[in-house]
Amino acid sequence: MASETLEDSGRKVPGAASARKLLSVLLCFSIDRPFWTVPDLSRALDVSLSTMYRYVALLREVGLLEPVADNAYRLTGRIMGLARAAERARSSLEEVSLPIMTRLRDATNETVLIARRNRDHAYCLERVESLQPVRLQFERGQPMSLHRGALARVLLANAPGAERERYLEANQPGLSGKAAEILKPENLDKIAETGFTVSFEEVDEGIWGTAAAIRRDDEVVAALGIAAPIYRLDGKQRDFIVAEVRRAAAEISEMLESS
Repeated sequence: MASETLEDSGRKVPGAASARKLLSVLLCFSIDRPFWTVPDLSRALDVSLSTMYRYVALLREVGLLEPVADNAYRLTGRIMGLARAAERARSSLEEVSLPIMTRLRDATNETVLIARRNRDHAYCLERVESLQPVRLQFERGQPMSLHRGALARVLLANAPGAERERYLEANQPGLSGKAAEILKPENLDKIAETGFTVSFEEVDEGIWGTAAAIRRDDEVVAALGIAAPIYRLDGKQRDFIVAEVRRAAAEISEMLESS
């Protein structure tokens, strides 16, 4: 089935015996045995010597193995990039954010969302529902216009200059009134500077929202926000939620930096 992943199947991929042996070469290297000769690898993996020489040559070609003394080989520093990628994946945005999002929901009793930009849309990555009934359009994986709503606008404001300008050139001419005012470059610049914004009924009628930027390595990688019915929130409550969202976004950013 096309939708089945390798993780789901748990079965060996057919027709991949050669590739499996090639990858097994890399798995032979460990802290206990960081050096291997071609004949030793051949015996360990029950592969002919000529085939093992081809495997080692290929791994040298892509920069994963390098020769050392006594006809032995070791892993190159390029493996460290893979190790760092694996470590970063374990500290994914959603994994880091979810406990903080849950605490934020409990503190405000409103729905908490996190979104990321991909080209001309924002996508909801995760949400923690309010315990109170509220209808929202923010579904996981659903694309959102970058010029509507606090979450998306934080991401648009912090997009690279050329990408932001291109988006505005394509979308701003069709807007008027409040929507056009919100997207003026000087207003987006202020959002980028302060790291947060608010919205009133831009995505859903009767819904107020606020969002703050999440940063990693001085780059805005996502936005954290809250959406709630306007009738439930007076000015004091909205101010409290804005402060809590900014604090939570800063906490997520700090954890991403240290991961």
